[in-house]
Formats: sequence, structure tokens, C-alpha cells
Amino acid sequence: MPIKVVYIDDEEMLCQMFKEYLQSDEIDLAVFTDEEPGIAYCNKSNPDLIFIDYRLKKQNGTDVAKAITSDSIKVLITGELDVTMDACFTDKIDKPYRLADIKNFIINTVTMKSQPSS
Repeated sequence: MPIKVVYIDDEEMLCQMFKEYLQSDEIDLAVFTDEEPGIAYCNKSNPDLIFIDYRLKKQNGTDVAKAITSDSIKVLITGELDVTMDACFTDKIDKPYRLADIKNFIINTVTMKSQPSS
């Protein structure tokens, strides 16, 4: 069963690159350049992992993460140096990032989540 991943970023080019590189048999990826459809999709489909850019069109990434009610792992993505990660996020990734590192992060994070805690 593929890992369900969502990427929310208002930069169309980044969304396209993310999708082209990461969509595979292992990763089922949905990308959104607008917050509202992204929030609705996440609340309906409960993805495993959600990447949310901090600077979006109408809201910031923290507001978007708080509007998502699913128990998905939420990761803040930002190029802003002065952004503090809110407790609603599990992790933070700084821009610029390498897509190979993102792929490894996805696989490692979801694998760790699915392992029983001892």
C-alpha cells in the first residue's frame, strides 16, 4: 500500500517538481497550490504525511496545519529564518531542500510511525 503524502505550497513550480520526482508506486502524492482545497482533502482523506509551506496565499502554514483535523504527520517547510515551528508540526524542513532527502524523510518517518512502540 503506497504512502499517502500531501504537499501544500503556493509555488506552482515547486508543486510540479515535488509531484514529478516523488509520485511512484511507493508514494501516492497530492499537491495543492491553494490552502482551502488542501485542507479539505487532508480532512477527508487522512494522508500519512503532509508537507505545508509557511508562506501561502491567504494563510500561513501554521494556520493551515491547525485547520487540518486528521492525525497525519505535519511537516513545516520554510525558507524563512525567523519562523518558529509550532507544536502542531512534527518536524521542520528548510528551503532549499533536496528532493532525494524529502523522499528518504517520507519513507523513514512513515516507517517509524508504523512500528509498534516498545
